[in-house]
Amino acid sequence: MDNFVKSVYVNEIKRQCEFAVSAINHLNYSLQQLHACDIDSNQRHFFYSEVFRSIHSFLTHASNVSRMFWPSVPRKKKYESNEAYKARILKLDKVARAEALKEEYSLKENSALKNRNLRDHLEHYDERLDHWRKNSKNRNIAPENIGPLSSIRPSPDALDNMRQFDPSRNIYMFRGEEYDLQNIATAISEILSLSQNLEEKLRGSSSQIT
Repeated sequence: MDNFVKSVYVNEIKRQCEFAVSAINHLNYSLQQLHACDIDSNQRHFFYSEVFRSIHSFLTHASNVSRMFWPSVPRKKKYESNEAYKARILKLDKVARAEALKEEYSLKENSALKNRNLRDHLEHYDERLDHWRKNSKNRNIAPENIGPLSSIRPSPDALDNMRQFDPSRNIYMFRGEEYDLQNIATAISEILSLSQNLEEKLRGSSSQIT
């Protein structure tokens, strides 16, 4: 990958990081507005929804960054050895690109950005509702809640508690699974800073991005 092509990927990674940071800023603003004393019920409903919209937006852009480094790959075949599977995957162009970018950014496999499960839950929410419809014992559902689990009375079953954000811990809960949004936001900030530095480093390439 030559410097110009590399700069194209770096620029897109930077853009997606900037979009993710913007979503976090709007999330924090919406949370501040919810604590304001002078908002009416309509405004409160609006900012309540904006909290979850901002988180969804943040996760979408974070996922776009994630795929630059960890693209989706075919599953391992039934009788395929680990060695054969790894060799097959490494031949894929997008995997080679991702490996080159991970090396450029010195990213480790334990990065908070690698796991896209929460984004997938939200992106395929219809399927999660189908699972709830077929498996909920009490046919109860808590679509969206802000606050700790203790704020819901009576406490719903984990599988009935669809989307919950606890701002005191920056933890997003989805049907019993917990995700630390702060870890993802920190990773995004680090990659944004690295992208800005890499742009400076690659600026001497023959072609420029405008």
